Order: sequence, then C-alpha cells, then structure tokens
Amino acid sequence: MIEIVFPDDWSERLAWLTAVATMVIGLAVMLFPQKIGHLLGLAVRSDTNNGLSELRGSFGGMWVGLGLACIILAQPFTYFALGLAFIGALLGRLIAMVVDRSFNIHCLAATVIAALGAYFPLRFALEVFGLV
Repeated sequence: MIEIVFPDDWSERLAWLTAVATMVIGLAVMLFPQKIGHLLGLAVRSDTNNGLSELRGSFGGMWVGLGLACIILAQPFTYFALGLAFIGALLGRLIAMVVDRSFNIHCLAATVIAALGAYFPLRFALEVFGLV
C-alpha cells in the first residue's frame, strides 16, 4: 500500500512542496496546453496537433511523473533528481538570457522559480547525504 505522508522536517517539507508544485504545473500543462502555451508565448500550428502533444507529454507529463515520484517514493535520490532537473531548466534560462537576449520579466520570473525549484529539493537531499 502506498502511504503519502506530509513531512515533519522543514527541509523535506519544502522539497515535498516543490514536488507538489511541479506536479500541479505539469497537470495544468496537460489539461490546458493551448492556454499555457499562449501564456508562455508558444504558438501551436493550426495544420498539426504535434505541438499540443509535445506540451501535454513532454512538458506536462514529465513534470507530473517526476513530482509524483518524489511524493510517492519520498527518497532523497528522487528529490535530488528533481533538483537536478530544475538545475537544467535554470541553466537553459541563463543561456537563453545571454545568447537569445531574452532578458525580460517573464524570463526573470521563470529563472527565479527554477532556482527555487532546484534549491529546496537539492538542499534536502544533500542534508540527508550529509553534504550540507
């Protein structure tokens, strides 16, 4: 039987909340790909549904799966993987700001969210590993 327990420790609690937020964002992308795509400035072509499929699967489904893995398994390594995923997103944001010159309020907010999304799970995992 799977038991989902709200953590007692603040470090794990913040990592857990990051996983829940990741899952909720992924679910929103899966359920409302056109609205989320429009909000993010992504255009879906009218002659194919491949864009919607990518949003639902690659963007939404992966986020739901990763967040759910953290919540169900509740293991430091799953939170470590979540943190590394957000590090990848953060790196992509920073590269976009420099190379694409996409420094605007949207990118700045997404960069802060990615940094926080990386910090909380990594902080918890590294504490458990005895590295912080």
